[in-house]
Amino acid sequence: MKLGRIFVLLVLVAGLGAYLYFYEVPQAEKAAKKEKLVTLDKDAVTGVTLTYPDRELELKKGDKGWRLVKPVDAPADDAAVKAVISTLADAEVQKTLDEAPADPDAFGLEKPSPRVTLTVASGQSPPAIAVGKNTVIGGKTYVRRGDETKVYLTASTIGFGLNKQAKDLREKDILHFQDDDVARVEIAPADGKTVTLVRKDKDSFTVEPGDLPADATEARSFLASLRSVRALDFPDDAPADLQKYGLAKPRLAITVATGKEGAESQTLLFGGDKTEGSQTQVYAKRANAPSVYAIADWSFKSLGKTAVQLRDKTVLGFDPARVKEILLEHKDGAALTLARAGGTWSVQGAEGKKPNDQNITRFLDDLRELRGSDVAAEPAGGKLKPFGLDAPALRVTLTDADGQPMGTVLLAKQGAKYYAMRAGADTVFEMRDYMYTRLDKQQADFIAPDTPATVAPPTPVPPPGGEPDGEEEPED
Repeated sequence: MKLGRIFVLLVLVAGLGAYLYFYEVPQAEKAAKKEKLVTLDKDAVTGVTLTYPDRELELKKGDKGWRLVKPVDAPADDAAVKAVISTLADAEVQKTLDEAPADPDAFGLEKPSPRVTLTVASGQSPPAIAVGKNTVIGGKTYVRRGDETKVYLTASTIGFGLNKQAKDLREKDILHFQDDDVARVEIAPADGKTVTLVRKDKDSFTVEPGDLPADATEARSFLASLRSVRALDFPDDAPADLQKYGLAKPRLAITVATGKEGAESQTLLFGGDKTEGSQTQVYAKRANAPSVYAIADWSFKSLGKTAVQLRDKTVLGFDPARVKEILLEHKDGAALTLARAGGTWSVQGAEGKKPNDQNITRFLDDLRELRGSDVAAEPAGGKLKPFGLDAPALRVTLTDADGQPMGTVLLAKQGAKYYAMRAGADTVFEMRDYMYTRLDKQQADFIAPDTPATVAPPTPVPPPGGEPDGEEEPED
């Protein structure tokens, strides 16, 4: 290559390097350090006012968090307010139009939606931000800062983030309590008996009337559902007539008592319903507050619990580790005994065969977890024939290491339904069909599969043309 051509290439490379260094790099650094629309410490904000053409929302921060003070005085959703502040604090100037627009309305800045005014703890409030229209293309929004004549362009997400109604910023939680603080919950339907969950100890409740043990899972689920009831809307903050909302005579009232001996209480009332689009909503209110809420219909349906639904419907509670013997008796006369000695199970009548310990353990677990789906009769009064339990299809009896009976479970199928009860008890439970199937076992279900027989090695096949090497065919 000639020397001149090399020189030209060096000049071009040097020019490209200079261009990158003096233009592209600064531009990239500038892009990486875009100007913020508002210089703001989010945590220092103490007030937010959003002024729209048709409404004004005002929020103030106090010792207990954010509160909506206009158009209604009500607790605010802290997360929702912080999201509004973050929308402003994170907005970046993407372009500046230095000349004042001849027609501000063309940019939507004559009647901004909204105009946002912030107050901060120091008193040095940032300039108000007026949010205008979106650009036709490019996904940008026109904004103006304070009294400046300049118009800025920022991402159009600012409009979505600041387009709020009062209900968007209000606190949606209606009841406030911690599950561990609950001493008592009263569920009082207008057309039925009052059911009460009473805390027995840290992890358990009883159900009144009857002083019956509560199902721990059902109790926890109920408290979680009650605590998570949230308002979808706020139809009326000063109702003149509660009858309009079905709340003059509510169809359900739930009272949560918390603190020592239930000294503090909150009552939630449920009234009529309405259809909003394709969704059914139910009117609700706190007994000691005027505001009427609209909640989801499914949320209401999860709270109308009966004593049967909340009570523990375990048929036979026991510790599987204490079981020494299991006796299964079928209606046809077949009987099966499983015995445990020194941690090893055996199947009576199948001596010499290896028991399937895993299946036996699973059987005990299924029996321990046997729970009714409903109460079919209580007290049964000895009238067991309607449930097939006068001559049960299956009887399971447990005995402990001392030879003492741990209890007997009776199971039967009558028509399309399945029933279970503990022998000697007076409650008949309806049960799921799959639970019955898990317990309806035969001897073969508790025997380990036979070990496959040893397969003899294949007989060698002579190679083509004669016997294997080392052997000769006999002469004729």
